Amino acid sequence: MLKYALRMLRIALFTRHLFRNWLSAALRYLLIKYGLASGYVIVKCGAASYKLSPDLYSFVVNAYYDGLIAVHRCGDRVEFSIGGVIKLSICDEGAFFVTPDGVKLWADVFDYAAIFETWIYDIHFLGFNLDNWIVVDIGAFIGDTALYYASRGAFVVAVEPVPRHFEAMLRNIELNPTLKPRIVPVNAAIASTEGFVDVAVGDEIDGEASIYKRGVKTYRVKSYTLKSLIEHLKNLGIEINKFKVRALKMDCKGCEYDVVDNEPDVLKLFDVLKIEYSGHLRGYTVERLIRPIEDRLGFKCRMYAHNDIAVKLGLDKHGMITCVRRDYV
Repeated sequence: MLKYALRMLRIALFTRHLFRNWLSAALRYLLIKYGLASGYVIVKCGAASYKLSPDLYSFVVNAYYDGLIAVHRCGDRVEFSIGGVIKLSICDEGAFFVTPDGVKLWADVFDYAAIFETWIYDIHFLGFNLDNWIVVDIGAFIGDTALYYASRGAFVVAVEPVPRHFEAMLRNIELNPTLKPRIVPVNAAIASTEGFVDVAVGDEIDGEASIYKRGVKTYRVKSYTLKSLIEHLKNLGIEINKFKVRALKMDCKGCEYDVVDNEPDVLKLFDVLKIEYSGHLRGYTVERLIRPIEDRLGFKCRMYAHNDIAVKLGLDKHGMITCVRRDYV
């Protein structure tokens, strides 16, 4: 606790290089954090004032202190450079992340880890040109991966169960009107049975939401199997076999085992699989995925660590695999 308090004090003092009203901004953030006030943190940069959500203020000052972002512009708007790749632009219209390919994301509802993984670490890379690809994106979260794939030319089915995440995804899609026609959002979970399941979240925006863990809050949501999702898409007029390349991306924190265990014939419809596996949530290892995908379905897989959690837990319990059908290669 003392270590945390000292860091907070050092950050507050450091932000005097960032905002003219650094002290009052820091005090207001603390009041909001501990439930003694509500609303936004007002910051002053140059001659202008801007409203930041408490989460965004916390991200900005912590990242600035840690050297992860740098001030790029301070005037009619505030612009930060994140990793020399992404811009965080704050203006009267709001706060936005802007990626190198021009994708915009609202910054009032975000997960910085997802932003870093998608556009800085590039863990979801499938190719430079995804024209005539379809990507079925299971666990689309706030729409970052759906927009990432659509910006490279793919048609994307963005499946996300958590209502708060789904609403954020719809807002982000609307923010990118040229990409909107290539994205079909679906508010549902993928599970072992069709019907309804409970998905647990630990916070309002939780990139670790899962039907296989406990959380602070749970939502009862519609569920599809992968097969019934494909049937649902057919009813919408979307035939995945009409596309040159069919890719399945799964980041659903445990449901990947249900798909591999129960629906191998459906997986054969795809040419490329990109799976973030979370075996630690179910007591499974990655071998339970790779062995049937390679031996029975004819794919070749590559396994890798995509974040610090994968390194800490070990690749047998958590990580990423990219699998390509041998006859596709």
